[in-house]
Amino acid sequence: MASLEDQYQKAWQLFQEESHHDPDSEPYKSKYAAREIFEELKSRLSKQLDEDDVDDGEGAFSEEGVDGVGLTRARMAAVVYHLGVIAVETEEFSTGEEHLNKALIIIGDEGGISSGVSSLTVGEAEVAAAALRGVEENLLPDTSETAPISLTAIAPATVGLAISCHNQLGILWSNRALYTTAKRHLDRANMLYEEYQKQSTTPPRTIYSLFSTNSEKDSSCDDTSGIDALEKLHTLTFYYLAQVYGHLGAPDKSAWYCHSTLQRQLASKDYDPIDWSINAATLSQFYQGKEKFRVARHLLASASKVLSGHEAEVDTLQEETHEVAHKQEKYRQCKADVGRCWGRYCLVLLQASCDRAIPDEPGQESQEEHQPEEELQFVQLEVSDLESEVAASPGENFDEVRPIFLAGLRWLTTARQYYTLEDHASDHVSISQEMSHLYKALAFFEPSEERRCKMHKRRVDLLTTLVEELNPQYYIHVCRQINYELAETYSAMMDNKLALVESGGSEPTPPQAKKINVLATSSIQYFLHYLDSLKDRATGEQPTVYPEDALRPALVAWFHLGRLWSKLVATSPQTKLQNLSQSLQNYKRLVEYCDKNPHCQSIMAQELAVCREMVQLLPLKMEQFRALTRL
Repeated sequence: MASLEDQYQKAWQLFQEESHHDPDSEPYKSKYAAREIFEELKSRLSKQLDEDDVDDGEGAFSEEGVDGVGLTRARMAAVVYHLGVIAVETEEFSTGEEHLNKALIIIGDEGGISSGVSSLTVGEAEVAAAALRGVEENLLPDTSETAPISLTAIAPATVGLAISCHNQLGILWSNRALYTTAKRHLDRANMLYEEYQKQSTTPPRTIYSLFSTNSEKDSSCDDTSGIDALEKLHTLTFYYLAQVYGHLGAPDKSAWYCHSTLQRQLASKDYDPIDWSINAATLSQFYQGKEKFRVARHLLASASKVLSGHEAEVDTLQEETHEVAHKQEKYRQCKADVGRCWGRYCLVLLQASCDRAIPDEPGQESQEEHQPEEELQFVQLEVSDLESEVAASPGENFDEVRPIFLAGLRWLTTARQYYTLEDHASDHVSISQEMSHLYKALAFFEPSEERRCKMHKRRVDLLTTLVEELNPQYYIHVCRQINYELAETYSAMMDNKLALVESGGSEPTPPQAKKINVLATSSIQYFLHYLDSLKDRATGEQPTVYPEDALRPALVAWFHLGRLWSKLVATSPQTKLQNLSQSLQNYKRLVEYCDKNPHCQSIMAQELAVCREMVQLLPLKMEQFRALTRL
């Protein structure tokens, strides 16, 4: 019969290595084979425990400070732990939970089990029902979350095993959508790590080393594999806590744990550069959303730094294999995604600049300026050169926001070269829209009406190309967005041209009138394209009730149409009356809809007040105009 050590190594190889190559038709083939071997090991270890009837600790771990946990019991706990992990990964959650809890009992950490929900106590059906209804608290026991920690649970031979069990239980309960119980297990894992650091001076053992031969022990007695493994487990605890806090509606804590995970990975030099860069860039989006631009910029600069360090490795790959091509493609995509995050950072910073340039209402004081920024930095990276390329605070004038705009445009242009319209239509459209928004934000600070109009023209060129290439049958929602933005852009350009005419203090010249009418008509056309896309396919009419996501945009479109028709420069009295009549009909459309659907009146309060006034005034104005033309 094979030795315990040889059996364990065979099961380990099946579970950790060969399982990655299982065919799609038998995805768990190697894991099931490993499970059979682990079951045999469990039976053999159980017999040993029965025969000895004592803990096998007569010196095996005594020099390492193990209190009451012998080699056989530690091995038994490790085997039961592996059976639990296999059950979880093969979606046998109840069995996995039972094994993982049993492993903790063998180690002596019963207190770590009692603080959360147990399907063995309340039943699998109640667990599933609680997850669906979101009433996990009804199943939680009344026991304290801070049960005392036994010395056996933080012994050098078992501390890694105990933390691994709680990490796995955290994953298991997250999969069941019972996140409070998941958090309690992860908190327990965190407590075990901290208590071990306080009380132990002996390096921890890895789970694998419990089944090492004597020669392997002698050759590795001075290595740091146990310390590295424990630190990696603690990093995983932080990573899982980040996910759990996100589900529990605590985004700040989730972000803190994300950052701490990235920090620990850097410190240990145990990370994949692609994944690390993407995670850092993604985390920056959270902080920029909270207008913590210095933290967001540091995360982006760090992502770029780590990615650039990986570039040389990718460039040296010369073999023309599928694996090499996959690595190169993954790098190119990551570079585009990080660039896209930089572009969004610049866009959010520009939009914040616009918001702060608008005076607050009387008696209302802005609070953002008084909020201190968190000091979250990666001390292992020197990124000041990258950070100096773009500001970390909103600009106050055109000269300050222009460099932000240029940086954002450069990053998004680079990202769009990867995300082509042919291969990545949705991403290409999204990036193009962000580029349009950059121009819109810059135009806000442009003092020259003429130059502002040119910036809006850039937006039109970007968006028109998209809407002409996209098939509305497959991209209906995207086409709606683009049509709406084009309508708003043409309307803004018309306002700029009208402002230029009014600043001259005279009537528009024929060329000016023609330009104003072209812009107004284009805006009308795209608003109508948007509204046409909302029509009922069966009747070809506008819906009697707009869907919630389209309610305000649709009603605002009718409001804009009323205004645009009134702004057209007429060449004859008859045309003027026709334009005013069209304006009146659109204003009436909005008023009638809100009267039939009273809940819309608060949503459209300002526009509705203007429309009601225009519905009263326009008929009088039209009558007066008719009277004048008859004279």
